[in-house]
Amino acid sequence: MTTTRVLYVAGTGRSGSTLLARVLDRTDGVFAAGELRYVWQRGVLEDRLCGCGERFSRCPFWREVVERAFAGHDVDARRVVAAQRELTRLRRVPRMLTIGGLEASADYLQTLSRLYRAVAEVSGCEVVVDSSKLPSYGFVLAQVPEIDVRVVHLVRDPRGAAYSWRRTKSQPDGDGGMQRMSLLKSSSLWLVWNASTPILFRQSARYRVVRYEDLVARPRVVVDQILDFAGHSGDGTPFVGERTVALERSHTVAGNPNRLEAGPVELREDQAWTTALGRPQRALVTALTTPLLGRFDYR
Repeated sequence: MTTTRVLYVAGTGRSGSTLLARVLDRTDGVFAAGELRYVWQRGVLEDRLCGCGERFSRCPFWREVVERAFAGHDVDARRVVAAQRELTRLRRVPRMLTIGGLEASADYLQTLSRLYRAVAEVSGCEVVVDSSKLPSYGFVLAQVPEIDVRVVHLVRDPRGAAYSWRRTKSQPDGDGGMQRMSLLKSSSLWLVWNASTPILFRQSARYRVVRYEDLVARPRVVVDQILDFAGHSGDGTPFVGERTVALERSHTVAGNPNRLEAGPVELREDQAWTTALGRPQRALVTALTTPLLGRFDYR
């Protein structure tokens, strides 16, 4: 059976994963599918917007993917969501870290195999980018025999991420805005997920750390490195300038609302937090995330 190559973007939210995926999507042979772990809940069940602007059920791309993957197979989306939630919840991580075991059913793993293979076939691309971020889901995905997973661990300064979590952002295809978090919760999750990700993916050849700050400082260099790491064999570049990418709408499932926008985008670091986040708030986030700041070269 053909192996599906997946570049999995792991880490925490508000770290630039949607932007990175969309930049990679502009490269020949690479398809960014958005946050594929949400395809069952937000796509099949809630019928939210695809990145192309159509509802999931009306998008020709996803209709073909579903037909090709599951025609003749009885797949209950609610059961898949329940199984996935149980496998990837936070309390499962200690077992993953210590034993490396996984109690996923063969049916669930086969469902993932069919889905990702169909995405690759319909898109006609050699690399599928999944920006689901959740490290435990990436760990589950890596257990599927027919999927070759390469993990890009995208990390952002926790103070910048924490500030972004506090900001109000609209969600065009959902009720209300995007989820917001307190400094305490976002910092705690930053610490837990960024500490566990390197341990979950112990094979160094299939794991690479990329800092958001390095990505926006040297976008062409870092993106080329990521493409090489992913095993991309093409010669094309997504850039139309030294720092500029002409983004187009694509068939992404879930993610930052900017996935619905198109046009030229210049990659530059969002430094609003350096002045907008007060000294006491910065001190709190720094104190909570101190154990990992040095590991990722943050002050």
